[in-house]
Amino acid sequence: MTVNTRMVKPSLESGLGPQTEGYVISEAARLCGLSVHQVRTYLDMRLVYACGTTQGGFRLFDDGCLERLKLICSCREAGLGLPEITDFIHALDTGDEQQCRAAKRQMHYTIAVKRAALHRCTQVLTKAASRTGGSALIRP
Repeated sequence: MTVNTRMVKPSLESGLGPQTEGYVISEAARLCGLSVHQVRTYLDMRLVYACGTTQGGFRLFDDGCLERLKLICSCREAGLGLPEITDFIHALDTGDEQQCRAAKRQMHYTIAVKRAALHRCTQVLTKAASRTGGSALIRP
């Protein structure tokens, strides 16, 4: 089975039909460093929306959708949970500046906590390696 991963352009002959410009889900996922399953999850959670569909019913994603997916991907890579990301995205979508600021503060706090934990871990590993010449870290 072959999956269409090319960018779809609107046909001039078809007029206003279901086909709009955008990337099919597999291409959008690839461009954002995500799996198709992750993109579908974010669609189900209403964190991102398709901008249109092809005549065959495949969802399409435009550059704005890709930017949203990249934002979600970056937040996940930073260790943020989906509830925090969801709060922020929904605040963005509703235009609620107060809720957006609160969600952003929570995200910054979570990142700071994770950064401190990584720093502590690095210190412990460095100390352990210096005591044993690194051999203790290699043993099963």
